[in-house]
Amino acid sequence: MVKDLLPPKLFPSGNVFVKYSPDGGSFAYYPSGRMASCYERMGSGFFAYFFSESGKTMLSFDPLGVGYCSFENGKPRLTSRMPGGTYCDSDGKIVRLWTTLKPLKAGNPIEFDLTKDIHVSFGSRQLIHVKLTVMGITEEYDLGEVQKMATDSYLTKAVSQIKMGPERGKYVLDIDKCRLAAQENKERREAMGLSEPEAPKVHITEDTFQKHPPLKSIVGSTTALQESVKAGHFHVDVFVSKEKMRETLGASLPTLRLGAELQTNPFSTTISSLPSSKKEVLDALLFENDINNDALPLSAAIKGASGRYRPEHGQHYRTPRKRLLELKWKAYDEAISDFPKDQLLVVCCLASWMPQCRRAEPVLEELNGKMATERARGGASGGGGGGARASSPPFEMRKFDMSENRFLRDRHNINTLPMYLMYYGGKLAYASNVLNGYGTSADDMVAQVRTTIADAQRGSVLPEGFRFGATSDAITDKFGSTMTHTSPSIAGPS
Repeated sequence: MVKDLLPPKLFPSGNVFVKYSPDGGSFAYYPSGRMASCYERMGSGFFAYFFSESGKTMLSFDPLGVGYCSFENGKPRLTSRMPGGTYCDSDGKIVRLWTTLKPLKAGNPIEFDLTKDIHVSFGSRQLIHVKLTVMGITEEYDLGEVQKMATDSYLTKAVSQIKMGPERGKYVLDIDKCRLAAQENKERREAMGLSEPEAPKVHITEDTFQKHPPLKSIVGSTTALQESVKAGHFHVDVFVSKEKMRETLGASLPTLRLGAELQTNPFSTTISSLPSSKKEVLDALLFENDINNDALPLSAAIKGASGRYRPEHGQHYRTPRKRLLELKWKAYDEAISDFPKDQLLVVCCLASWMPQCRRAEPVLEELNGKMATERARGGASGGGGGGARASSPPFEMRKFDMSENRFLRDRHNINTLPMYLMYYGGKLAYASNVLNGYGTSADDMVAQVRTTIADAQRGSVLPEGFRFGATSDAITDKFGSTMTHTSPSIAGPS
């Protein structure tokens, strides 16, 4: 689609001020003949360059609204990037600063004269307006990202988000909004002079027949039918509606041949033979059946597989897992000191990027959920597996994200994850990456908690400033040295 080409704007002297392009772009010139602006289309937006009368580049923006404005001496005056931008004075001091989280206030753009001929108004990457005035003649430009295309995304069409199951985190979209957005996008492309992408053409080749043999007979029969119609062997009438078909054919409208069990003429091909035309036949067909249309009951395996299965209205699946409360490094010591002295606190040091931590976290969350259920029922505060749950000692678990801060890594020289730190009475009583000697299960956690509480009550805690030893390959090196000295003896005399 090509837009109508506008006539150029001229100075009183007859020289060209603005020359327009078929795609909506333009070129502007000073009376001296030097270029004042270059406004070129790129996709759905424009690249814009503005120059001073001496030939220096004063402004440059791309179709996304990313670019800059400068002073005559070349120092930056305004910068615009995807994360935000700055506006500086002639000394280089930042006067105004904005980001995507804290944008410029609506209706309060930054306005300034870039030169005596160029005036700029900047509100955001989508709201950039430039006015070029030379010898009393004005040309205005809208730069930056097209607002509709900048703000429209699949999130604006989402009606809900899936919270459970394997599709957790995905958005459910409103199909009507998607269709409307596609139509608006098509109209926008037509208004901008962009051609709509052609639909891909499907060509059936010999390779297609090799991959899908049943297609060959279908295509062959279709081709033969088309040739027969062209030869006049068949008379084909196409009716655009049922009303038109009934009006044309009348009582000779062919129907399905119905059997004698439906109390009608099995050899009739007219509409009068339909059962619905006879009241007694229709009454015989429309009877209430005794079929139970209730949904089949779901098995226990399906009910427990995912929260998306809801066999009865109002009955929703609830996971037994409960997320661990997270400790932040700034309030870490305060949380340890404020914890009840007669209970044990387990800090689980995890990192979401590590596979071992991703396997351990669901186990810890399930144990945390069981303990919460026991507390809600008035039982013991602990939680383990099987019958050990009721006799478990009181303890709580917290999570510390090792990817967020090096606080615990530097304090205790932690180089292995997941790591479990147990505090009793505000003191570190246990620190290891295994539980109960060698395990990592929920039962091992409960057993280790019981042992740690007994040790802490006897006064057996880790020293202040506890740190893990430096890791090395000394044992491997020593073993290699031993094998080097003993190998001649094992081999025997040559």
